[in-house]
Amino acid sequence: MDPIKSIKLATQSPCPAFGALRILTRLEGFLPILLGNHGCYYGLNFLAHFYAARKSIYAPLLYSLDFTDKNLHHKLLDAIKEIIKEEKPEFIPVINLCVATTVGIDIDEMARQIPEIIPLRVTGFGTRSHAEAKDVAMEGIFKKLRQFGDHKLREPKAVASIGEVFPADTIALENLLEKMGLKLRAHVPSKDINDFRKALNVSTMACLHPFYTRTMRQFGEVGIPHITGGPVGAEMTYAWIKAIAESAGADMRLAEQIACEERDAVQKVLDGPLNLKGVRIAVAGYEGIEFLVGRILVEAGADVPYLSTSIGKSPLCEADVAWFQARGTEVKFRKSAADDLMAVKKYKPDIALAATDVAGMGKELGSASVYFTNLIAARPLFLAHGAENILGLMHHLLKARPSINRVRSFFQDVEMERSIAIPEVKEHLGDAFACGWGAPVWGGCAAGEVAEEAAAASDCGCGDAMNCAPGCAIAGCPAAGGQNSREAK
Repeated sequence: MDPIKSIKLATQSPCPAFGALRILTRLEGFLPILLGNHGCYYGLNFLAHFYAARKSIYAPLLYSLDFTDKNLHHKLLDAIKEIIKEEKPEFIPVINLCVATTVGIDIDEMARQIPEIIPLRVTGFGTRSHAEAKDVAMEGIFKKLRQFGDHKLREPKAVASIGEVFPADTIALENLLEKMGLKLRAHVPSKDINDFRKALNVSTMACLHPFYTRTMRQFGEVGIPHITGGPVGAEMTYAWIKAIAESAGADMRLAEQIACEERDAVQKVLDGPLNLKGVRIAVAGYEGIEFLVGRILVEAGADVPYLSTSIGKSPLCEADVAWFQARGTEVKFRKSAADDLMAVKKYKPDIALAATDVAGMGKELGSASVYFTNLIAARPLFLAHGAENILGLMHHLLKARPSINRVRSFFQDVEMERSIAIPEVKEHLGDAFACGWGAPVWGGCAAGEVAEEAAAASDCGCGDAMNCAPGCAIAGCPAAGGQNSREAK
């Protein structure tokens, strides 16, 4: 299957520095400064404030000629000193963007002369995703705190967690650890720099997202071990609780009891009315949380043929990769929009969890597709409550499929541009709207035009006529052969 070249070459995400700014603009006492082209400043400032930045971002107005000034280093130092005098920040992260890095502005030397500076290099050619830019920012913060000696205490049976998760999941972690006699001393990133200091003095770090590779090296250098993943799904909930208990020095008999209780509670949800047996779901995420979501879906009985992420492969996700590949899932790192589009075409999922462009294309192909970040990443995932939340959402999306296909059927004779109007998209995905299984749109098909009525007449009454409505006479309709569309196909 040939790649869609024009999409491969297109920008896949915002400037990665946006990820670093998401961390830095939320920290109280921090005053971030950008060094780069003034055109970059506008986009990054807009994005940061669109995503609820809490403070202004400082940047010198630098033009091409300014980068050839032999006194530029001293001028920048003087400007930063003036900012410190006026604003009195605790720390000043100075971010070298592409141009500043290329011309060799020495932010490390600046940091040696001004202790408040945290030197960070985040470039489009060196940092591959905004998730990994968060890792660069976190590494820089912890490295600076170590230089100030904030890592020399060690609290026994204390745990810190790292990763952007739904607030309810942090509370769930705290309660879970408390049952085992452990303390969740800090969760980062946060708005309080003291949480970062506390994290450097725990006995174990729980790395909830697999892109924090640089940050985990900082903890390894001060002797703090880490465990990966999180308490999602029945299998991993059990294994994660046992691992965190052993690493943090908890009573292992008590940990075994709690691990079994939590595993059984999750399994009850997975096996209950919210199970996803017979449902195919493609998971196309960004920063590793898709591994946690995918585990819940697979253990609930879903067929997950494809899982993609923007981050690179690292030791932090080796266990997840092996787990998914053993269950037949294609795992794609450093994915592009083209990879996700072709996966939706190839696997024809009932649901596609993806970026907006891919989700739009999924709807055109008959999948109940939604934007991953807004609908998935903004929900609790951990333990039984998290599983119930995610599975409930999947069932809600499945109920929308008949409506999607009625709309597609209604517009089947109308000449319309694809949601991504690129020649290769039309070539590979076809000009005509196709149903979820690759057949032509079902003009007059019960599954397409009168979905609810057909579903109500079927034996199972699940409400998903596309999978269950029997007896359709339209050639190519998956419901034509009877009750189960996949068997009939």
